[in-house]
Amino acid sequence: MSSITPPSSILVDVELPEPESLSPALIDALSPLRVVLLGWFSVPEQTSPAQARDQFGAEAEDTLGAAARRFEEAGAEVTTRLVFTGDELDTISRVSVEESCDAVLIPGPVEQLRRVLVPLRGIQNVREIAPFVADLCQDGTARVTLLHVLEGDETTAASREDVLEPAAEMMRSAGIKASLLELNSVAADSPADAIVEWAGEHDLAVLGETEPSVREVLFGTMPEQIVEAVNVPIIVVRHGEEAAEMAERATQAD
Repeated sequence: MSSITPPSSILVDVELPEPESLSPALIDALSPLRVVLLGWFSVPEQTSPAQARDQFGAEAEDTLGAAARRFEEAGAEVTTRLVFTGDELDTISRVSVEESCDAVLIPGPVEQLRRVLVPLRGIQNVREIAPFVADLCQDGTARVTLLHVLEGDETTAASREDVLEPAAEMMRSAGIKASLLELNSVAADSPADAIVEWAGEHDLAVLGETEPSVREVLFGTMPEQIVEAVNVPIIVVRHGEEAAEMAERATQAD
């Protein structure tokens, strides 16, 4: 009996009551994925979430529904969650675990998805990144740049043998055409600056999670630097083992 592998999933947060508009090109780029739209409404300390929901719930549902329809019209599978909260980051972290999201979006402008940058510190997280990028680029039109920033005395040859080629093989095994892969290594005093520079030549960057917390991921040094410097969308792919541990802890807490 054959089984169909579900698409990778991504959390897209929607700040209510007046969300930032996502570009049609970005929505189209995410359409192969299962999109979890998290509508969050910031609640002042003196107001309870229940009070805010009673007052603003209907309007918030309408706004979130309108955002969901844009993704559905592009062909995406959409799940919506509406939360009234006093802690945005805790809410994003919790819902990403509850919905088993593979990645989290940090939005930015994009006109067309032609070049995707995947910076690699090593081959860590490539097992999670590869199938996600394959789902994202399944139409076979976007080129995928694997970039490894050399560290210490590491050589270009060692980088290719130990990092780039194994990562490329994982990408090919996940379904990405070899002709769409570009392998690059670069020496730099500042790995962060090098990645920022390369991100500026791409339409979107996909990073691996380095902390077991979406709170750290979303506002960590690297995503923040890229957003501030070149303002391209960033997708942070979560670490599978760490995400599973978080989910288990959340279940035990309940």
